[in-house]
Amino acid sequence: ISISISITAADPNLSNSRSAMVPRPVVAVILLFPIEGETGELANQEAHKEAGGQGSGSVFYVKQKIGNACGTIALLHAMANNRDLATFQDGSFISTFVRDCEALSPDQRADYLDKKAEEGLESAHNAAAAADQEGGEGAKPITEEEMNTDLHFVCYVESEGGLWELDGRSRLGATRVGDCTKETLLEGAADAIKKRMASSASIRFNLMACTLSQD
Repeated sequence: ISISISITAADPNLSNSRSAMVPRPVVAVILLFPIEGETGELANQEAHKEAGGQGSGSVFYVKQKIGNACGTIALLHAMANNRDLATFQDGSFISTFVRDCEALSPDQRADYLDKKAEEGLESAHNAAAAADQEGGEGAKPITEEEMNTDLHFVCYVESEGGLWELDGRSRLGATRVGDCTKETLLEGAADAIKKRMASSASIRFNLMACTLSQD
């Protein structure tokens, strides 16, 4: 995929000095966090309700029906919601996906991806996920048991003055978790993530800032 978006690791506990080190503009934020069962999910849902709840407006949202694909879904959310800023290569998967799914519902978009999975998308995804972290392509793959994880990816984007959390497996769908501008997306996402962290006993949180390339 030819797209002008790069990814920079960032600390969820962003201070002003740390956030200043992240390249701008930030167009999406992807969070990796631990799945902690129904109690943690309920606490997060309550925080979402207080922040404004549902009503996705112009947000491009996809339900997740493919197993172990939350990272792929998060990246699709990041790219599809910046289709007005990024340039997609003609004929690429993301270009075709956005074009074909623009007018579809979140469930229909999930069914579209499910069909693509049967055509090879899922096997390509699993092959990339299973490659040894240090060895890269051609290295010994990890086992199916090792691929089962208790970690999950979600994406944060700005749309019409709102900060939206896009979690393909959430029963809430696309959820507005606060207010922000395109310029304050990173700081707004960090505030929302801190609320999630406050209800967790884990320290396994990491985020990535997706920024437009200056090339």
